[in-house]
Amino acid sequence: MTNTAGNLLDSVIGEDSHLADADLQTLLQLASLDAIRRAVALGLGVEGAQVLQVLLMLWQQRPISRWSQAPYIVATLDAHLEDLTGLDAVHVHEGLRQLIGFVRVDDLDLYLSGDVELSLEPLLNGGDGDLGARLDRFWRVSHVRRRLEAMVEADEVIDTYLSQAEARLPVGGRKWLVMLQARWCRFEENRRFKPPFNAHEVVDHLSAFELEVVELEAIHDGLTGLLGRTCEYPVLFAERHPVSTGSRLQAMRARPHVTMRPVIKGRDRLVVIK
Repeated sequence: MTNTAGNLLDSVIGEDSHLADADLQTLLQLASLDAIRRAVALGLGVEGAQVLQVLLMLWQQRPISRWSQAPYIVATLDAHLEDLTGLDAVHVHEGLRQLIGFVRVDDLDLYLSGDVELSLEPLLNGGDGDLGARLDRFWRVSHVRRRLEAMVEADEVIDTYLSQAEARLPVGGRKWLVMLQARWCRFEENRRFKPPFNAHEVVDHLSAFELEVVELEAIHDGLTGLLGRTCEYPVLFAERHPVSTGSRLQAMRARPHVTMRPVIKGRDRLVVIK
């Protein structure tokens, strides 16, 4: 496992990640499934697998406030593991012994006595070392698909407002309308990501894509405020796609390090399904 792979994992679910709440939880679930798959494939016994399942669930339930301090650490008691797994003390301790070769334990005597504290990092960073890349790709594609749906709707709203501008224009609003029209024209002329959206461009250049989303959001909301009618319940861009601060920060700092699969005819685009 390379240091780059470890750093990438940290940037997605570790101490360097901006993600939280549902976005982070989804990736932790995916990472847990991968950890179980890899451990069993490498020969982890039945008791070890049962104990590991519970430890991974406890890992996912850790408070977000503690996440940046030691993101891969799990601490519990053997009695708690007995309650959660339904195994007796003998089988829980057998499972803990089986796990020793898969996780990092700093105090082995304390661990074997039932005061369990371990790090999942060796298991998560083991094998081919590309779990971080897979999690990063999953998050990027999921984020882009949600953003694209909001962008498509925003484009339609902007076109509708501009086509009806004269009929909707409030008194004294012409100067503001002219400015927004000019801003929209500049955006369209310089737009890098246009329908049909190419998966390679969007997912592999997420920070540049996010900058365009921010500009589209500003134009959409400006026209909505100027031309939207209260009886129609004008919707701001952020209401079409509520996105957390952490997700936006994660997207803005994203680097083009994702390797997409080879292009297959008819599958090289991200299609927004409504």
